Amino acid sequence: MGRDRLLLRDRRAALRLAEAIAWMSDDHVSDADYAAAAAVLSADQVSAVAWLATVMNAFNRVAITSRYTVADS
Repeated sequence: MGRDRLLLRDRRAALRLAEAIAWMSDDHVSDADYAAAAAVLSADQVSAVAWLATVMNAFNRVAITSRYTVADS
């Protein structure tokens, strides 16, 4: 398997996990989503994706709740 293909798998797995975390409401990330990430990412990478997705979601929720508007550029 070529390096480009491996990177694509890594990115897809990270995005799948981040999306599962973002859309999680009352339950947990599914075993399938976690296993897909763990199959191609190291434990440290899975942890980093989880933390980054959590922080981004927190900032987004605060911005939405506070009605923060982004200035036109």
